[in-house]
Amino acid sequence: MISDLMKLKFDKNGLIPLIIQDADSGTVLSLFYANQEAVRKMEETGYVWRYSRSKNKLMKKGEESGNVQKVIEIKEDCDSDALLVKVNPKGPACHKGTVSCFESGVMGGSNQSILSELIAVLRDRKKNPKKGSYTSSILNNQKEIIAKLREECEEFIEAGEKKEDKEVVWEAADLLFFMLVYLENRDVEFADVLKELKRRRK
Repeated sequence: MISDLMKLKFDKNGLIPLIIQDADSGTVLSLFYANQEAVRKMEETGYVWRYSRSKNKLMKKGEESGNVQKVIEIKEDCDSDALLVKVNPKGPACHKGTVSCFESGVMGGSNQSILSELIAVLRDRKKNPKKGSYTSSILNNQKEIIAKLREECEEFIEAGEKKEDKEVVWEAADLLFFMLVYLENRDVEFADVLKELKRRRK
């Protein structure tokens, strides 16, 4: 969290930009602005707060939609005039219902958004099991998940031996899905997997 709030450089209106990023996938979700009170509330409550310039008031992200964002980490940039807020989102970040406010941008959106969406769905299915949902039925059954992982790993290898790219892609998607299910079952953050890959890259 922020070690010294007084060192942050707020603009002439008393605001500082907040770049909101999914802690698991790295997807940039939104750009908000915060005043000192909003930053304090984020640190105190562990959820994203922002200052709405259009409504001219302090607001908790998701207080109307229910799509709150749990703060994992807050970092200031090198000039202390912007903040990066890594979060675990509950539901879409954008008021239009998309995972990211940048999903329909000029570059056609980010493929990472589907990863964020999938992780959010798995998290929700675990906390709020849905009747008739296959995912809900296996999320708390570690033995079944492990069996599916073994099965999908074998099918992925077999697809590669056949040298059919389309089938390799299909089986890779299955394998990745059940890997994410297993991580959610064990309460392991996907962000920690990415951190380990980053550590190895160095």
